[in-house]
Amino acid sequence: MGRLFAAAIALAWLSAQPLAPCARKVTGESHFQPPEAVSVSDVTIPFRSVANGTVVLDVMISEEGEVRNVQVRRDIASVTEEAVRSVKTWKFEPAKFNGKAVTSRMTVAVTFNPAPPLAANIPLPPLIHQDDEARIQSSFQPPEVTRATFPRYPLTAQGYSVWPGTVILEASINEAGKVQSTKTLRDAPPFTTTAIQAIEDWRFIPATLNGTPVESKVVLVFCFRQPIGNWP
Repeated sequence: MGRLFAAAIALAWLSAQPLAPCARKVTGESHFQPPEAVSVSDVTIPFRSVANGTVVLDVMISEEGEVRNVQVRRDIASVTEEAVRSVKTWKFEPAKFNGKAVTSRMTVAVTFNPAPPLAANIPLPPLIHQDDEARIQSSFQPPEVTRATFPRYPLTAQGYSVWPGTVILEASINEAGKVQSTKTLRDAPPFTTTAIQAIEDWRFIPATLNGTPVESKVVLVFCFRQPIGNWP
């Protein structure tokens, strides 16, 4: 009887003790919330440019949601400057770490779509490796685009008088680098539907926080060119 009473006292004492450090880490895990775009402007196709492909930008966003810097990750000479100029005017909801606004980075990919009836994909431009100190020391690394697909021109586009058309989407990327959901930031019927369908085939290296894959968001811009003459 005495042994049972002693065991009960010991069990009660253990249950009253604080959690071990490893248990506290699991129950009170740090939470990172990626930045989100809240205001975007159109990306126009430069006059006389016939370049096709995807420009990829690494956008640094301040604690106030302002664009602090834009670094080019994949470059197309005749259209990159226009993409950077536009993105610098955008506004964001800043990233949050444990509820506090923090400086972060976000991937923005701007695709200049070939005019119809072309539908073949063009490989991504070479990746520009950047070893700047800020990127090396950053605990959060945004996702990297590894495969891009051009949307197809919808046949109903011939009935629309507003050309060219620009669609801007924000995609949520999971820890496996796949698109989970999309939000339309700039709608341009009838191109929006085909743009959303196209990004299902895009592939990404997922974002990481301290080396661990995490959910993130990317902004994808699709600039549709005006067709020349009749097309099927």
